[in-house]
Amino acid sequence: MVRTTKQQDRAQKAYKCLLPERKVGDEYRQFAKRFPALVHSCGLAQAVAFAQSKDKNVYLDDLASVMDISSSQELAKVSRTVDLVKYQQTTREAIECATWIKRYAEATEEIASQPKTSSSPEKE
Repeated sequence: MVRTTKQQDRAQKAYKCLLPERKVGDEYRQFAKRFPALVHSCGLAQAVAFAQSKDKNVYLDDLASVMDISSSQELAKVSRTVDLVKYQQTTREAIECATWIKRYAEATEEIASQPKTSSSPEKE
């Protein structure tokens, strides 16, 4: 049995959120890049409420899955109902997980923005 760290687990789960076959758009990537700072400045409950108001449910579902929470609705409920200590722990976990999603969003953005070249040379 291979033992992995929490960071390795988060990284693996976040990578699955941005696989090429998922075809996430630039809007998703831009929001993913801003979300960790939003949580840091506003708090988890407010950041989740903002994301829900902007209809960023795909991102929230991905974040919830990386955090091992069943859905974005469950993430919102947890962020609003837990006691202070659990809220702080959940916020820290959310920032860590959102940061991994952000890293992969930045990495895949560079790949997606590269022009596709044909494999055969053009005839003159």
